[in-house]
Amino acid sequence: MTLRTQATGATVTGLRRSEYLEARLRAFRARELADRQHPTPTRVAADAASRVLPLLGGYTGILLFAFPYNLPAIAVFAIATVSVLGSWFHDSVHRSVQAPATVAFLLARLGASPVGFSPSWWAYKHVRLHHRYPGNPEFDPDIQFGRLGRVSSAQQWQPLHLTQHVHMWLLLPFSTLNMLKPAEPGLVRRYNNLPGIRITTPGWFFLVDKYAGPVVVWVPVLLAQSLRGAVLTFLVFHLLTGTLVSFVTQVQHNTALSDASDDYSARWPLCEQVLRTTDVGRSQDFWWWLCGGVNFHVAHHLAPSLTFFELPAVTARLRADLREIGIDLPVHRNMIEALRSHASLVRSLARRPSDSLPHRLGSSLDR
Repeated sequence: MTLRTQATGATVTGLRRSEYLEARLRAFRARELADRQHPTPTRVAADAASRVLPLLGGYTGILLFAFPYNLPAIAVFAIATVSVLGSWFHDSVHRSVQAPATVAFLLARLGASPVGFSPSWWAYKHVRLHHRYPGNPEFDPDIQFGRLGRVSSAQQWQPLHLTQHVHMWLLLPFSTLNMLKPAEPGLVRRYNNLPGIRITTPGWFFLVDKYAGPVVVWVPVLLAQSLRGAVLTFLVFHLLTGTLVSFVTQVQHNTALSDASDDYSARWPLCEQVLRTTDVGRSQDFWWWLCGGVNFHVAHHLAPSLTFFELPAVTARLRADLREIGIDLPVHRNMIEALRSHASLVRSLARRPSDSLPHRLGSSLDR
């Protein structure tokens, strides 16, 4: 069950339960935004250094040592890149970075350039689509795997899904390589045909914004290495970043703790955010650093303008606030548990819909 409720009484049962929880979440968000505790400049600088220094060090090692002697440097470069993507790039997309504009721009580009993420495209893809419609297969690009994967009962079952609990794991390392394909112009046309979506930026601009960074990063590698060494360095880097990025993103929503049903409610948008989002861990450990703080994902979806620095404390207050009415937030104790939960969801949705009950873990809120 996504939200375990112990509270009883007319105020939190049936439809009134959703209404009551929605009002409570709105009040909580308003309080947090009105009384924010911004990180100090010292903490901001220390965090940026903890991510940028290994990124630059790994990149330098890639240039100085021939493949395969640069494998440790590739690993450091990949891990640091993922860390910057989850933290500074992610906050930059949400326009919540607590740093001077020039610094925020440079940090976001440092994370995006090696993998070829366009900040402009992600402002549409992530903020306007994923955050507004989490788990909705028509709008949310984070769950649109087509015939290759099904992570919601609302998605049409395909015969290839029968083996998704095996083949999806084999495809995860190729996720960032897949994102390099020039798909944005077609996606712009597709999303502009959906109700309520209007992307005014031309598709070619997203391609320029996407490919400029990789050219700056990887041309020097091509010049410093042999052609074979440069290609292998590029591929190993992407296989590592693809795996890590996939782990980070999939456990934020697509697990057995999150609601993967086809029951969407426009009346209770904050309830939807909570039901379809999960946390991983409760401490600021290595996983917090690696994923950029987005392991506290429920609070992030409730108030996306909060920085990743603020999320741990806000999450603790949110847990305490909801516990007063007998609700526990969905949280995985650690990354291993989260990945097992993701595997459980993928396996359950691999079966034909007629072979099993619909996956409606979160719909219990209104029972």
